[in-house]
Amino acid sequence: MYRRLLTIPMTALLVLLAACSTGGPSGNSSDNTAEPKPTRAVEYLGNSYKVPARTKQIAFVGSHGSYEDALLLGIPPFAATMDKNGTFPHEYATITQNAKHLPWNVADNVNELSALQPDVILTTDKTTAEDVQKLQSAATVIPVSTNGAYWAENLRLLADVRGREESVDTLIQKLTQNIQNTRDKLVSFQDKQFLTVWFQEGSFFVYPQNERYNHLLYTELALQAPDIVAKAAERSPVTIEALAQADPDFLFVMVDKSGAPADAAAFEQVQQGSPWTGLRAVKANQAFLNAVDPVLAGGTVYSNQQFLIALQKHVLK
Repeated sequence: MYRRLLTIPMTALLVLLAACSTGGPSGNSSDNTAEPKPTRAVEYLGNSYKVPARTKQIAFVGSHGSYEDALLLGIPPFAATMDKNGTFPHEYATITQNAKHLPWNVADNVNELSALQPDVILTTDKTTAEDVQKLQSAATVIPVSTNGAYWAENLRLLADVRGREESVDTLIQKLTQNIQNTRDKLVSFQDKQFLTVWFQEGSFFVYPQNERYNHLLYTELALQAPDIVAKAAERSPVTIEALAQADPDFLFVMVDKSGAPADAAAFEQVQQGSPWTGLRAVKANQAFLNAVDPVLAGGTVYSNQQFLIALQKHVLK
């Protein structure tokens, strides 16, 4: 009888150990593998992207256009890459004040991004295939188009990813109507040439016909595209002599005075030279410096709206 009493605790212990070895009384595996989170598909420009069913942590990697869409939709990124100067663009302070700071070259430090566990990463179609592949180790990557033709699709993309689509149609309809109204008012300017240039690192730059404000100007507003824009396959430097040869009727120059004071100083010097003072737009007081904020991406709902306001103020006054 005494021996039988002694064996009871040992038997109970063996039962307990057996249960532990099979993951508990229910017999579940001991690896505690978490069940995969539910996902859904986001459709964008003919491609399908798998994202979490509930997407909250959206990271922006080099996508200034996404900042502007986020500003309109009230969808702040939870993490975003800073500019090379180590700051976020000041124009988007209201949506980046709580964002986690990522280095501008985060693709080379992707573990830093992976540790934050983003739900999805929005970058641009200018991001190299190599960097996209690196970023994909952290989350689904969606390259946002920099073609100005897709301003509506880009706005819908962010709204779809976050699951907030209630205000998108209103914003798109408002810009569409403003574009049409401005186009009607510009009918008498069809024989005039409009040009936008950026002054950076001591040089003027133009963008292809479908980038920045160019799609708005030359497609949606049906204005003439200067040859230096029509021939540009990518962001291209333009000498002051080439600018003088183009000699547009209306010239919009963007210089980031606060973010790049050296550029501002260099442009002051350019303005003193005869090539600049001889420009048709300059002589007619139709050359406008920073008529829109020079840091805006251009080709987004927000940027386009700002440029339409500038046209109304400076051209259609």
